[in-house]
Amino acid sequence: MDRWKAGKRIGMVLIASAILMLAACGNSDKTSGTKTSDGLEKAKLVTNWFAQPEHGGNYAALKKGFYKEEGIDMTVEPGGPQISSTQIVASGKAEFGYTQAEDILIAREKGIPLVAIGAIFQKSPQVLISHKGAVKDFSDLAGKTVYTAPGSGYWEYIKKKYHLNVKDMAYTGSLSTFIDNKNSVTQGYATSEPFVLDQKGVKTNYLYIHDSGFETYANVIFTTEDVLKNKPKLVESFMKATVKGWNYYRDNSDEINPFLKEKNPDLSLDVMEYGAKTEKDLIFGGDAKEHGFGYMSKERWTKLQEELIDLGIIKKKEDVSKLYTTKYLGE
Repeated sequence: MDRWKAGKRIGMVLIASAILMLAACGNSDKTSGTKTSDGLEKAKLVTNWFAQPEHGGNYAALKKGFYKEEGIDMTVEPGGPQISSTQIVASGKAEFGYTQAEDILIAREKGIPLVAIGAIFQKSPQVLISHKGAVKDFSDLAGKTVYTAPGSGYWEYIKKKYHLNVKDMAYTGSLSTFIDNKNSVTQGYATSEPFVLDQKGVKTNYLYIHDSGFETYANVIFTTEDVLKNKPKLVESFMKATVKGWNYYRDNSDEINPFLKEKNPDLSLDVMEYGAKTEKDLIFGGDAKEHGFGYMSKERWTKLQEELIDLGIIKKKEDVSKLYTTKYLGE
């Protein structure tokens, strides 16, 4: 399976500034936000890759009609290597998108007022994968050949924290170089690569990036200050249906996965079954156990901001209450 998507997701630190600057100058013609003949309000969500279990709740809400129940004619547009959700939402061509928490901070420093309204993953599925028995702790990464997206914030954090001397290699999306080199480590997602490698007969261990101390939120659902100000009812309705969709997908992924496959034929049902099972605790564990799906805390946003400043990825502190809101999560 081509997993260049993981490189795109966690490599946004390097290219986000350029993309977001383009977004600020982009075409602001809006293609959503109008009413249909039956009175539904058109809206669009742009995800961060092709349809997959990491987007399962939104597709469940679409399939089960939860958005229509809330008065929304919803379009879920898949992302891809040439698609930037931040650019599309910032330019007004969609109301909602998926991105990483880091990109919200980078965008706001560039003057683009994106706001997180929910975090799908309480614990990021991003992992560092090693051959079975080769790595038990982050300190064991010393001396390894490590394939990551250049400039990834989490990797700069880990190298600095654990004082690692490693051979950095650019992740290309191919697993073949990792498979051939027993002393290598590759980035990936716990929801996919370990299963794919096991099917190839490659036994692995992996470390969650989150467990290093870099506790970012993954697959953050975001919008803009403008949408929050001018369409609060739309945001409320969208999030109500989205939360309902994710709770439905948690318990009924086998029903929804064939619908995901219709949207992404290259993804096998076996991989989706593994992904849906693996992601459950990452989404509904942690703070979500107490506060519900999508919860985000001031403490984690503050810590992430401080880490990005320490790494030189951003330079300015901002009141974190402007970065995110849990108002629309139905708490």
